[in-house]
This record gives sequence, structure tokens and C-alpha cells, in this order.
Amino acid sequence: MRCGRLALLLLGALTLGGGVAAAAQAAPGKKAKQVRRQTSAARVSKSALVSATGVDNAHVQIQWNAVPGAVTYQVYRGGLLVGTTAATSFTDSLLWPATLYSYRIVPVAASGGSLQALTVSAATRPLPSTGFPSVFAASSIWNAPVGPAPTAPNSAGEIAYLLAHLKDPNMTLHAWGVPVAEAHAADPTFDVPCLVYTSCTLGAFGRLPIPATAVPDPSTDAQLAVYDPTGRREWDMWQASNLGGIWTSAAGAGVSTTGNGIAPAGTAAGDAANFPLLGGLIRPEEILQGHIDHPLVFTMPGVSSAGHVCPATHNDGWSSDPNALMEGTRLQLDPSVNVDALSLPAWEKPIARAMQAYGMYLRDGGGSFAIYAENPVSRGYDAWSKAGITGGDQIGLAGIPWSKLRVVTAPC
Repeated sequence: MRCGRLALLLLGALTLGGGVAAAAQAAPGKKAKQVRRQTSAARVSKSALVSATGVDNAHVQIQWNAVPGAVTYQVYRGGLLVGTTAATSFTDSLLWPATLYSYRIVPVAASGGSLQALTVSAATRPLPSTGFPSVFAASSIWNAPVGPAPTAPNSAGEIAYLLAHLKDPNMTLHAWGVPVAEAHAADPTFDVPCLVYTSCTLGAFGRLPIPATAVPDPSTDAQLAVYDPTGRREWDMWQASNLGGIWTSAAGAGVSTTGNGIAPAGTAAGDAANFPLLGGLIRPEEILQGHIDHPLVFTMPGVSSAGHVCPATHNDGWSSDPNALMEGTRLQLDPSVNVDALSLPAWEKPIARAMQAYGMYLRDGGGSFAIYAENPVSRGYDAWSKAGITGGDQIGLAGIPWSKLRVVTAPC
């Protein structure tokens, strides 16, 4: 892989009494432009033991020479173990753009003892001008705008029902969101049984690669999405659990991201509509860049028991009200609404604009109206605070004119 301008190649340092270059001692997360000034004159020895390169806005690749006596290597970002590998390279993922990260590589002998460690730092690149990348194909419904889709016949009745059940509109930040983990080539693989719904398809591609950083959501849904950008695959779990290195799930699906990633009818995926958990999910980097280029997904109370609407292939609603929304229903905020004139915080305006251009799909039933966003627990840092949003598990969506929504016809 090419070394970018933000890449810092630093001499590997012994952690036992060895000196470390000033940049390598920088705290994880320090902004890259500050670090470049400190290291612009740094020299790199041809005999360097370790180097690191910022590959893009979210990845740092680390390479090192083999250490005599080592059989594996533990890779730490700051104090967080991000992976273990028998190779002499590792790519860290889900990092924040234009940020310096410090790493420690701990060689481990066959006896289990640690050998002298190496340290290195590198900075990620800024977000690309094309924006935060989608994991789905360009032709996927998860990248498709509403366009000229006509209004559904019972839109007025369904919107009236929605407004009557619009309890505490919010966006998830932590609990009740979706943790996302990116699989690495060296990650251990697991057979993950579904203990409640045996019609799950988690094993569709064989054993699941699950990174060391993967953590299920702390809510009772305990959702977790693991994806492999190289193999173009996603694994979604509902009520995921990791007890002593034994992973289980209540339901889940293994899907390809080369299409829509929707689990087939008759199976039980990571959510009620059988949508991929990454489909429609708001990511912190999208708030940072100021635009969201895909449909959103939401939950609400009182979902219909009558069935589901394409693209959903499953439902778990309970309401018999003829106006109740079905899983898969797509809503759109009136494009004529002047979002700039609304009394919204800056971070909320991209959400409103995405509702205008791309709409949002009903994915689940819940206790409140919520738009789903990533829970960054599997990153090892709070990406929402870096995007300028602070708060607890959710943040309110005040100021959006919900009465200006309409139901659009299904896209398939």
C-alpha cells in the first residue's frame, strides 16, 4: 500500500528502558497537523524495526520485522488490544480521520511470555472529498434517493398514526444503537449458534471472523454488526453474547453487501425487518462531513401486525390498527421544507436533509421513536464526541416538522 503524506515512519523503540521519539509518545487521538510540525525533520533509520502508515481516513497499517523467538504479536492502540496476529503486519480500523494514533506491538514467545515491545505512531488521512464510503453497492437501495416515488394511498392515515405515536423522537448514540466492528484477516473465527431463532443464517459463509474489539450493544437487543470490506460480507447479530470467548446470538444473518443485504423471508436476522444492521445506519463521520448520502432507518411504538412492506421480509408488529405502519414502510420529509431556516443544531440538519432526499425505512418496533445510529463502543473511543455531539444513550430530535412527512410507495 502507498505511504501517504500523513504516514509517519518511526524507529521501533524498546519499551523496557528504551527511548521513544517524541511523536511516538504523543497521546492517541492528537490531531495530525499538530504532530506533523513536531516530526517534519525526523529521520528514519534503514534498520527500523517497525513502521506505520495512514492508509485512508479510517485505517493505519503497521509493519515490523520478525522478532526472534516470537510466535505471535499483540497489537495495542494506546492501552486497547486491537488484534493478535502471527504475521508481521496489522491494519487497525474504524479510526477517526486526520488523527494521530500510537501503537505498541508486543511479541509473544511460545511459552506465553512477552518479549521486548515496539512502539510506533501514524496519522489517518482526512475524509475523502467523495464523502464517507458506503459498504453497499452503488445500486443498492441503501444508496438510493426517493426520487419521483408516488405517495402511498393511505399516507394521510399512516402519518396521523405516526404523529399519535411519536414518543420522544431521538437518535441513538450509545445504548440501543448498533456497534460496528470491522474484520481483519488475522481475526479469530467462531461458530456462532443462534439460540432462539434457529432460522438464522449467521453461518452462511462459514465461521465468523470477530475482531478483538467487538462488543455487543449493552441494551437487551445487544445488536452487533461485523463486516468484511474485502470479502464484501456483513454478519448481524441480535442479542449477541461473548462469554469467555464463546460467542452466541439469539438471531442473526450473514449477508453480502454487493446487493441490498436483506435476509430472505423465513429467516431471522439482526432486526425485525431483516434489514442489514449497517443499512441506513448513521455514522459519526457523516455528521462530521455535514451530509448523509443514504436512507435512514427508524423504530417506533405500535408497529402493524398485518405484515411487512418491501424491502422488509419479516415483521414483529402487534398493532391491529389499520393505519399502523408496517415494517419496511418508507417515509419522506417534504423536500420543500427549508431546513436552513429550521431552528435545529448544526448536527441535526444533515439528518433532516437525508430524510428529504433519501427518506427513512421502518426497521423495528420500540418504546420510542428513534433513528438508528452507530454505538461506537467497538471502536474503543467515543466517536460522537469527536463529531461534536455529547450526551447519554440518545439525543433528542427537536425542531423537525414531523407533520411534513409522507409515506412513499415501496421501491420494489
